[in-house]
Amino acid sequence: MSNKVEIKGYDGNKKVKGRKRHILVDTLGFIHSVVLHEANIHDSVGAKLVLWKVKDKMPNLKMIWADLGYAGKLIEYIFRFFG
Repeated sequence: MSNKVEIKGYDGNKKVKGRKRHILVDTLGFIHSVVLHEANIHDSVGAKLVLWKVKDKMPNLKMIWADLGYAGKLIEYIFRFFG
């Protein structure tokens, strides 16, 4: 019997089976936060998870660059909860 936790899912839009990773890096490429989750969780939810991990660690965060997959309600969410 294994103690290994399996994270599985399927994103039909991206044709991704298994898991997705969301990584927050600075402009120099240093990693500040990583979230691993099921592939069936939407990218905007993964972005919320990765940002919550650094909310108190990076209070001076002023700009976030992301692709269009993170647009829409995520922008409103960031302004509402992170200022």
